Amino acid sequence: MHASRFCLAAIAFAAAPVQAQRVEPDTPAAPVALADTRPRSVFSAPREPRVETYPRVYGGNLNANPNDRLFAGMFKTDPRLLMGVAVAPGLSFEAGYVNVLDQGFRPVNERDPEDTTGAIGLRGFNTHVAARITQPLGERVTAYGKLGVAHSQNRRGMYRGVDTGLYTGVGARYKVSERVSVDGSFENHGHAARRFQSETNSSSKVRANLNMGF
Repeated sequence: MHASRFCLAAIAFAAAPVQAQRVEPDTPAAPVALADTRPRSVFSAPREPRVETYPRVYGGNLNANPNDRLFAGMFKTDPRLLMGVAVAPGLSFEAGYVNVLDQGFRPVNERDPEDTTGAIGLRGFNTHVAARITQPLGERVTAYGKLGVAHSQNRRGMYRGVDTGLYTGVGARYKVSERVSVDGSFENHGHAARRFQSETNSSSKVRANLNMGF
């Protein structure tokens, strides 16, 4: 009797490790993450593509001139303000403002409160809201078109009044190099150029710019 019990205990003890080995699943070892030791520099391309998110806000004073700060109180440039929101690649909505007389960089007229006090819009102004479609035309050329509504006021001179009409604009940019580009544009604020005649020079205007970065 004791011998049979001893045999059963010995058999159970010998079978225990075998059963334990059968219960545990045969799982492969987890891979070990190695540190990235490859040399990199400021010219290295990003390993993951950059994702652009929308909407994106852009804008500012398109007539900003560093000489305005250098010759403060002696010379100035009329502001030309633009604010836009890009809601998708190639599609954005814009709002703009410009004085009726957009005279560029010029000496300050001490008899003109618009020059001496910094106020804008005393002579009059043009504003617009528009949708803008941008389309690349190859690797170097990008073109755009704008369509919207313009509101203009002329507050001085013989041809005073208000005009509301169709706003249109077209333009293109040519990329000469990574740091140099040339762009040109044309825009029209309703019938303001014809209605206010020579008392406004910003209602219908052609522009060209050379952009250089350092």
